[in-house]
Amino acid sequence: MLRTAVLILLLISLKVLSQEVKVPEVTFPIEIIAQKQEKKPFLLPPEKLKIREKLQIKLFVEDVKPIPPYDVKPPVLNFKKPSSFLGIPEENALMSDAIDDFLNGRYFFAKEKLEKLIKKYPDVPFISDAYYLLGLVYSNLGEEKNALKTFIKGCSQNVTSKSKDYSCLIGAVFSFKFHSIQKAEQLLKNVDITDDNTLFWHSVVFALQDKPQQAFELLKDTKCENLDINFINYCRYMKGYILFANHKFDKALKIINQIQTPEYYRHLLLLKGFSYLNLGKYPEASAYFQKFLEGYGSVEKISDYAIYGLGIIDINYNRIKEALEKAGILESRDKNLAQNLYIKVAEELADRNDFETAFVILQRSAKAGNIYIDYLRKKLAITAYNTGNYRYAFLMFKEIDTPLFNLYAGYSLLKMKRPVEAKEYFEKTVRLSETEETKEKALKYLSDIYFRLKQFKEYLLTVKKIKQFDPEYASDLLGWYFFVKKEYKKAFQAFKDPYMKAVSAFNGDILDQAYKIIKDRKDRKSRFLLAYIYLKQENLEKAREILKELSKEKDKIGEEAGYLYAYSYFSEGNYKKAAEEFWDYAKKHRDTALGRQAILRMADSYYNLGEIDKARQIYRKFIQKYSNTPEAIDAAYQLTVLEMKGSTGNIAQQIESFIKKYPNYPFVNLLKIQLADHYLENKNFEKAEQIYRQVIQQDVKESDYAFYKLGYLYYQKGEKDKAIKILEDYLKKFPKGEFSINAKSLLVKAYQEKGDLDKAIAVLKTLPDTDENRFKLAVLYYKKGDLFEAKNYFEDIYTRFPKYRNDIAYYLGKIQLEQGYTDMALKYFEEATGGSDYHHVAESYFLLGVIHQKNGDLEDALNNFINVVYLYPEAKEFVIKARLKAAEIMKESGQKKEAACMLKPIKDEEIEQKLKEKFQELLKGLPECS
Repeated sequence: MLRTAVLILLLISLKVLSQEVKVPEVTFPIEIIAQKQEKKPFLLPPEKLKIREKLQIKLFVEDVKPIPPYDVKPPVLNFKKPSSFLGIPEENALMSDAIDDFLNGRYFFAKEKLEKLIKKYPDVPFISDAYYLLGLVYSNLGEEKNALKTFIKGCSQNVTSKSKDYSCLIGAVFSFKFHSIQKAEQLLKNVDITDDNTLFWHSVVFALQDKPQQAFELLKDTKCENLDINFINYCRYMKGYILFANHKFDKALKIINQIQTPEYYRHLLLLKGFSYLNLGKYPEASAYFQKFLEGYGSVEKISDYAIYGLGIIDINYNRIKEALEKAGILESRDKNLAQNLYIKVAEELADRNDFETAFVILQRSAKAGNIYIDYLRKKLAITAYNTGNYRYAFLMFKEIDTPLFNLYAGYSLLKMKRPVEAKEYFEKTVRLSETEETKEKALKYLSDIYFRLKQFKEYLLTVKKIKQFDPEYASDLLGWYFFVKKEYKKAFQAFKDPYMKAVSAFNGDILDQAYKIIKDRKDRKSRFLLAYIYLKQENLEKAREILKELSKEKDKIGEEAGYLYAYSYFSEGNYKKAAEEFWDYAKKHRDTALGRQAILRMADSYYNLGEIDKARQIYRKFIQKYSNTPEAIDAAYQLTVLEMKGSTGNIAQQIESFIKKYPNYPFVNLLKIQLADHYLENKNFEKAEQIYRQVIQQDVKESDYAFYKLGYLYYQKGEKDKAIKILEDYLKKFPKGEFSINAKSLLVKAYQEKGDLDKAIAVLKTLPDTDENRFKLAVLYYKKGDLFEAKNYFEDIYTRFPKYRNDIAYYLGKIQLEQGYTDMALKYFEEATGGSDYHHVAESYFLLGVIHQKNGDLEDALNNFINVVYLYPEAKEFVIKARLKAAEIMKESGQKKEAACMLKPIKDEEIEQKLKEKFQELLKGLPECS
C-alpha cells in the first residue's frame, strides 16, 4: 500500500495592496500519484508566412503594342479585262487599258484612266475591280492616304466580289498603318468571305486592342504559309507576338526564329530575350538583351525592357547588387519596371529567408510607383510579419481586409499575445471566407482562444463546425473540454489521440483501459505514463524499471523520471534508500531545480529517519550554497520548523523566535517584513510600523518594500496626508524601485480621495501606458470636468479594451449627453447596462429613461425607470428619481393608482428639497395606494 509522503512546501509571495505577504507554511501530507496533469497544446501561429502568388516577370508586350503592318503590300488580284473594240465601249476600254498600264508599271496612266472610269461610269459591273486596282495604283505611287480612301470606297460597294472583299481587307491593313484600329475593325466586318486571311486580320485587331487571348483563339490553328504571300512575314511576327503574350514561349520562338524582315528586328530581339528568360535559359536571354543594347543603345524607351530583362537575370544568378543598380537606373526611366524589379529582388531575398533586407527593398519599391500597390501591401505586410514586426504587419493585414489577411491579422495578434482581439479577426475570417482551407484554419485557432478564455459555449459550437473539416481533430478538442472539466470518462470516449485517451482513462480510474492503450507504445511520454499506472497499481518494481530506463536520457522526461524514481522510495517510507537515491540524483543533476529539490528531499528523508542533526546540517549547507534560490528559502523554513519542533506558539511567535536565534540569516529581513505584514493584517499598526522603519534604516534590499508598505500602513489607518508624504519620499529615494509602480498607484488613489485630481493625473501619467491606466486617466479627466481629454482617452481604449467596453460606454454616454448628442448617448447607455459597476448600470438605465422620455418614447422610458426601481434598489439616489419619473409618466397616461403606488415608498424618505417639491406636485390628484 502506497503511503502518503511528507512534502515540505514553502509558499512565499510578496503581494501588495489588498493582499499581504503570506508567512511560510508547511503542507502535508500529499499523495504522490493521484492524477496525471496535462495541458492542452495550443496551435502556434506560423513563424513565417508565404504569399502564394508571385509577381510575374513583366513582359515586353504588356506596354508595347505590335508594330503595324507597314511592310505589307496589297496583293495583286487576277483582274479580268472587259472586251472592247477600237475603244468602244469606252468604259471597257478604260478598264482594259488601265490593267495593262498597271501590269507594265505605267502607274500614272493607269491612275488617270481609273479615276475617269470611276467618275464617268460608277455603275459598271466591274466597278469593285476598278476601285481595288486604283487603290493598288495609289499604293505603288506612295499615295497611301488616297489608297486608303479608295479601298474604303471599294469596300462600300453593294456588290459581291473578291475585289470588293479585298478592298475591305486591304483598307483594314492601311487603317492599321494609320493607327485607326476601330476603322479597321469596321472594314473587316464588311468582308463576306471567311478564310485564313480574314481570320488573321481579325486576330490583328484583337492584338492591337490588348486582347491577346481572343487573338490567340482566332490564330491558333492558322498556318502563316497558307496566307497570301504578302501577309506571311507579318503573320509570323504577329503570331509569335500573340503566342508570347499568351506565355507560350516555346511556340513563339519557333515562329519568330523564321522571320528575317528588318522591320521587326528590334521587337524580335526582345521577344526572343524574354522568351528565353521565361524558359529559364538565361545565357540565351542575356545574349539577346545585350545585342539589343549594343545595336540600339539605351536612349530609346523600348530599351528599358532590355535593362529590366538583364536585371531579372541578375536576380536568378544571385547578383542582387547588380539587379538593384538596374532597378535604380529604371526609376528615372520607367517606374513600373523599376518597381517590378525591386519586388522581384525582394521575393528572391524572402525565398532565402532574408526578410529584413526584403522588407527594406519593398519599402523602396513602394516609393517607385503605385501600379503594384495592392500586391505590395500584401507583400510588405507578410514580410513585416516574417521579420517579427507583428504590429506593423497587423495594421496592414487589417487594412487589406480579405478573409485570408484577416486570418493573418489574427496570427499577428497572437504573436503580440493579444488573443481577445485575435478572436475577432478569426471570427471575421470564418464569417466571410469562401475557401474551406482558410475557414478551417481560423476555426482551429478560434477553438484555442475560446478554450483559453474558458468560453466553453462558443468553444463547443466551434468544435461542431471543425468536425465538418477534420472529424478526428474535433474529437480531440471535445476530449480536451471534458478533460479540463475533470469528466475523464467522457474525455476517454472523445479522444482519438491515444496518449490523451490513456491519460483520461488513468485519471478516470479506468486503469485497465489506460494500460491496454499504452502498454505497447514506445514513445517516452507513453512509457512515463505507464510508470504512473504501475505506481497507482502499487506495482513499484515495474514502475521503477521504467523510470530508471527513462532517466538515462537528458530531457525533461528523463529528469522527472529520475526524480520520481527516488521519490518512489520516499513515498513508501523507505527513507534510507530514498536518501541514497536523492543524493545520486542531485549529483547527476547539479544546479537544476529538481537537483536542488532532491537535496532537500534527502534532508527530509534523514529527518524522517530521526537523524535530525544530519538533516539540519544538509539544510544549512544548502542555504549557504543556494542562498539566492527559492529552494534555499524552502530549506531555511524547514530548518526553522526543526528548531521550533514541539513549539505550540502562533505564527508571529515562531518568526520572532527564528529572527532572534538567527539574526544573520540571509533572509532574516524578508522574515521581518513578513512579520510586519502579519501585524498589519491584524491591525497592529504600531508593531508593524516599528519593523518597517527598522528595515528601512538598514538600507537593504528589502528596504524598498518596507518603505512602500509604511506608506500603505498610513493609508490603511486613514491618515492620507502622512501616507502621501511617505509615498512621495519613497519615490524620491527609489524612483525605479521594485515597488515604485505600486507606490504610484497608491499615491494616485490617495490624491484622488483627497480631491487633488491634478496631482493624481500627473502621477498616473508616469505609470506604464496600459489600457487599464488609460482608463483610470480617462475617469480622472472626467471627474475633473475635462471632457475633451476624457473623451479622447475613453474612445481610444473603447475598441482596444473589450473586457471593460461596457464600463467605458457609461462614461462616453455621460460625455455625449453633456455635449448634447443624445442619439450617441443612447447607444452608449444601452451598452453600459451590461457594465460591472452596480451604480453605473442603475444610472445608465435612469438616463436611458430620461432620453426616451425627452424623445417621446414613453413606453421605453417607463420600462427603463422601472428597471432602476426593481433591479437596483441599493442605488437609492436613482431609485428615488426613477420613481418620480415613472410616476410622472403613469399619471400623464391615466394610470393614477399605479402612479400613487410608485410614489408611496418615497413618502418617508429624506430627500432633497427639489425632489420633495416634485413629489408633492405629483401627489396632487392621485388616489391612495392600497
